[in-house]
Amino acid sequence: MRARGQGQLRLAAVLAMACAAIFAGMLRANAETLVAALSQETVFIRSNFTGASLTLFGSIERDASTVARRQGYDVVTIVRGPDEWPVVRRKDRFSGIWLNRDAMRFRSVPTYYAVQSNRSLSLIADPQVLSRYGIGLTHIDLQPVEETLEAERLVFATALVRLRLANGLFSEAPSGVSFLTERVFSTRIRLPSNIHIGPYRVEMYLFRDGALLARETLHFGVRKTGLESLLSETSRNQPVVYGLGAVAIAILLGWLAGLMFRQS
Repeated sequence: MRARGQGQLRLAAVLAMACAAIFAGMLRANAETLVAALSQETVFIRSNFTGASLTLFGSIERDASTVARRQGYDVVTIVRGPDEWPVVRRKDRFSGIWLNRDAMRFRSVPTYYAVQSNRSLSLIADPQVLSRYGIGLTHIDLQPVEETLEAERLVFATALVRLRLANGLFSEAPSGVSFLTERVFSTRIRLPSNIHIGPYRVEMYLFRDGALLARETLHFGVRKTGLESLLSETSRNQPVVYGLGAVAIAILLGWLAGLMFRQS
């Protein structure tokens, strides 16, 4: 019995080594990697801020053992802003007046979400693959805080995406990525004036023949500077001082206005 058990263990070990060899071969077959860089790592918001634009340059690196493929490469970039838990409200007419009735809060929704690719996402990968990685406006995983019916969730989720599109915080550009050569690409990241401060993440996905070959992530930050930064930090870290200062400024402005009117 012991010899039989040892034989089974040896067989299991051989099978494990074979599986490991096959897996390693698959990794070598998909040996593409992404190398990229941003034109700047920090975006500063000042009083005259009207938006910003960053440039992303990237290249596809291949080793000598990479297998040849039928079609060219596809690149998708996603820029995600800081997450928040927004509330979406639905208005109904009541006695001739539009009132907020139902509401739904979503968890961990990016304040900014921009998808860019070299062609339509439907031509790059199957919907199942896009949904798995949350690629595209129709594949964002928007989950409510409280359990609800799927039909109701879809109504509020669609409304949330529509509002973010109207505000310029969500976007999808099927021709936003340009290939300079077969393996060198670039894209322009446009940030509107109403973006939130905080950390931003740039996700890059490399596809070919509908299969995901490589992923890479970069980061940049958006923060206020100058007087805006001082006021923002004071209101957040010292709310009492900020409140007293606001009251003092209001009293001073009121006194100056009264003085000017008395003189006139």
